Amino acid sequence: MLEIETLLTDYGIDEADIANIRQAAPMLEKRRDELAEFHYSILLKKTDTAKFFADKATLERARNAFVEWFLTLLKAEFNHAYYLKLYRIGSAHERIGMPPNLVNVQMSHIRSFVADAINKDFDGPCGAAARTIASFNKALDMNMDMMTRSYREAELKTHFFSYRLDAGVLAVAKWFVNGFNLALVFGLLITGLAVMGLAVYDLSHLAISDGIEKGMLRGLGTLLVLWVVIELLDTQIKHMKGSAFAIKVFVSVALVAELRRLLITSIEHSSWQEELILVASLLALGSIYWMVSKIEKT
Repeated sequence: MLEIETLLTDYGIDEADIANIRQAAPMLEKRRDELAEFHYSILLKKTDTAKFFADKATLERARNAFVEWFLTLLKAEFNHAYYLKLYRIGSAHERIGMPPNLVNVQMSHIRSFVADAINKDFDGPCGAAARTIASFNKALDMNMDMMTRSYREAELKTHFFSYRLDAGVLAVAKWFVNGFNLALVFGLLITGLAVMGLAVYDLSHLAISDGIEKGMLRGLGTLLVLWVVIELLDTQIKHMKGSAFAIKVFVSVALVAELRRLLITSIEHSSWQEELILVASLLALGSIYWMVSKIEKT
């Protein structure tokens, strides 16, 4: 069953209603210009609706389209072509950004105009005017349904395209983030292996040229760096599994680097000013590490 046939059944529009509309058509057709004037006078009075008719050409096109719709309604040829026409009207309303509630309001005004015109000009047996008004009300309700439906479908298509585009961009971004995370893990693994090699080198040269004391301190500093790399790698793995990002680990990198530098300068007979600067930076980094740790716990 075609959609228009379903709507005719839902709104109870039968042959009698179609006959009533066609009988009143000649009388209402004479008042099409009056209806158009009435319709657009309401729209042009409001600032939020007058903006849709910025110039005379646009207003004239809209007026002609409105009159064409009304004359098509009076023919009462409710077929699939009529359904497609109303579908295009609803889509046009959505395309220009006209709110759907405004269409409802204007349809209410049209309903009142048609009812008043039939009551004033209709020439027929007693009760015929009321039956004709009832038939027009059914037809206008069906028109409103089809326009609103097409408006909503057009709106959903726009939003669905936007949703698909957003989802596609997010999927690509997520793929890149996962790739960067994997690259960071491999980078940390390579760095860890390099630091481990450096630690082995330092420990194997304890008694060569630098002496045992200096070699031990160098080796200890390198092991501290290795410990930091292990912490970074462990933090990155936990983060990829969904854990929170641990800022304190990155503070510990700077802290351990300064501590290794202090260990080396302590046996190289550096100036006391340089050692004082290193101690001050260690105290500052230690304070930051302590504050970050407290914040992360809370």
